[in-house]
Amino acid sequence: MIDDKSCAEIKNNLHFVSIEGNWDKDIHDKRIAHAAKILMEDEFSLAIASATCAPPSYSSFFQGRLGEYTKEMLINKYGIPAMRILPAYRFPYDWSYTIMDAFTNAAVIGWVSCGLKRRNREINVLFEPSTSDFHGLRVETLNNRACQYLGNLNVNIDLSSRNKLPLSILKKDYPDEAARLSEMQSTEGLIATGEWVDNGKIRSFDDLNSMKHDLFEAFQSVFQISLSDMDHYILSDVGRIIFTLLWNQMANNQKLSDKDFKNVCAYVRSWFDVDISETEMLTIKKIIKY
Repeated sequence: MIDDKSCAEIKNNLHFVSIEGNWDKDIHDKRIAHAAKILMEDEFSLAIASATCAPPSYSSFFQGRLGEYTKEMLINKYGIPAMRILPAYRFPYDWSYTIMDAFTNAAVIGWVSCGLKRRNREINVLFEPSTSDFHGLRVETLNNRACQYLGNLNVNIDLSSRNKLPLSILKKDYPDEAARLSEMQSTEGLIATGEWVDNGKIRSFDDLNSMKHDLFEAFQSVFQISLSDMDHYILSDVGRIIFTLLWNQMANNQKLSDKDFKNVCAYVRSWFDVDISETEMLTIKKIIKY
């Protein structure tokens, strides 16, 4: 189990790469290519396919949730297995944007790393949002704030966007973007309060109950599971990762086979060099009603 290993033994127990959506196809494809390069460098990294669904007042090259397009591109063009792509586009939102994408990123990272509960031992997580260079600093800042709660749960986040522009260049070449960043970082801005208004409702990066609720709805959109089952059954770190990879696979295929189970288990064994408890596998099958 991951929880049996100290931070000193493993630099990064988990590695996530989110792909932030953009409604311009050329820009979005470049973000996918950047993420794919990172994902291919580390075969045990996980992609987060952000939803980023355009509201009616905007036009987008893709009609629907961009995360679905991202998933298809990662699989078909870059050969990333479906089980490594977290379907954040399954969260229950009619449309989403950078702030909401940061919220869902924090939710899935929290689930995989600690089950959204305080761990007994620390775990190290590397998180690399993939976006455009002019957008990188704001995305990095937003995701840092969204993931802030994880520090209280014994999860150490190392978060950095590889292709962000420094603030000095941002101010010179992209003044509007620099202004948005400055507004977020003001005394009463989003970074300080953690709050924003969504469809007339105040939301918060620190609202763990809302995060859990939305995450479990995303699970329910794929598996016919009940929230009581999720609360009743306790999974180990490895069990939780197996459940998540099966969720990823099912979101892509709409069904699971015995081969999918074998592939996921083989991947996890190779990843963490562990034996997988037959009892825990039976528990996972009960939860997802397989």
